[in-house]
Amino acid sequence: MGRYGAEAFMRVSLTSWLFRLQCYHSESPSGMTFSVALSKPGRLASWLLWASLAVHVPIAVVAVGKSKLPNADLDNYYDIGTRAGRPYVDFPVEFPVATAQTFRTLAPIAGDRERFGVSLVILSVAADVAIALALGWGWGIEAAACYAFIVIPLIELFFLRMDLWPTALATFAAAAWRRERPVLAAIGWVAGAAFKLWPLMFLPLLLVSSGARRRIASLATAIAAGVMVLAGWLWVAGPSGLYQVLTFRGARGWEIESTVGAVWMLFEQTSMRVESGAWRIGTTSGPISILLFVLGAIPCLWMIWRGGRTGHLGAGWAGGISVLLFTSALLSAQYSAWLAPASGVAWVEKDRRTAVLTGLAVFLTNLVFKSFHPLVQGSPRALTIVLARNLLLAVVAFHATRLLAQAPLMMDSAPVVPTR
Repeated sequence: MGRYGAEAFMRVSLTSWLFRLQCYHSESPSGMTFSVALSKPGRLASWLLWASLAVHVPIAVVAVGKSKLPNADLDNYYDIGTRAGRPYVDFPVEFPVATAQTFRTLAPIAGDRERFGVSLVILSVAADVAIALALGWGWGIEAAACYAFIVIPLIELFFLRMDLWPTALATFAAAAWRRERPVLAAIGWVAGAAFKLWPLMFLPLLLVSSGARRRIASLATAIAAGVMVLAGWLWVAGPSGLYQVLTFRGARGWEIESTVGAVWMLFEQTSMRVESGAWRIGTTSGPISILLFVLGAIPCLWMIWRGGRTGHLGAGWAGGISVLLFTSALLSAQYSAWLAPASGVAWVEKDRRTAVLTGLAVFLTNLVFKSFHPLVQGSPRALTIVLARNLLLAVVAFHATRLLAQAPLMMDSAPVVPTR
């Protein structure tokens, strides 16, 4: 099968899977499945999904080619994968243990930097497909279509980074929770946190599971899986590993796209420099970075928990992660991948304003990414775009907080699986 034949096969296969998932979502309460054509909104969502995936595929092909070229992030990944010594101990690493070990497993297998880059893109493309499938399983084809559409402006960047990996695991776990499989959800969120810490924010949803026995089983699973990950991390990294991740390798400056960094640039730009793999400005410290993570994590945990309790998980996801990003000392463009699935979930839950605001945040992040070089040169226009994006994250968080605070709790604490 030629390259283009394989691409067409992938599009057809994925759409077929999601069509079946849409039919699965059409089950009646008695378990009988209606063998009817998709509704008009369903047909529109199917068309949007097809069209969006048709755009993803050639972008993936382009990303494969670009992955072979010099790239600061990919070069850093490869350096982590090939550098002699113990990660975190003999050299600093800003990623959790599963990410670092994936790099160190993938690099020797690939053999050189070019093949390593291609392998990483393939994994990210697989994660992109997995996110669409998970959304289709948990919320139907409309959620998958919404996700596939809004990530188009930044999907090439996502393919050239690794943030889709934990996003896929977190989305799969959220869908499993939605389908009342809390033990599977617990494993997925802990596994996602082994790649990036933010999926831990979903663990309060395990308290929303129906039935005391299910809650105990899922919490016990999460604790056991967490202990295993933490023990493995301590064995590889020692006690300094978590500190390096939370402080971005002990960076002492604010990343220029972050909330504080962008505001700092309004007043002075002479302290701009490359530090710990990112452009930073001003001064901060490791304890401040950790404090900001905690300050962002507290409302994030509440929003996601409250979203599960009120049937507005999309709003909780979007608002909570927006707070986490808003308070972070590092806010890279690829982090918007963490938000993207929430837009599809919110859309299906009829929180259309949340879905649109989240999609707009991803789009503005695309403009931030494309204006990064002018930003480094001090362009007022580029800085305005960054400030507008960061303000929009605050708006998303505020809107979600208000919606969740006013929404009534569901009578049954179990997640609701829609019937049509």
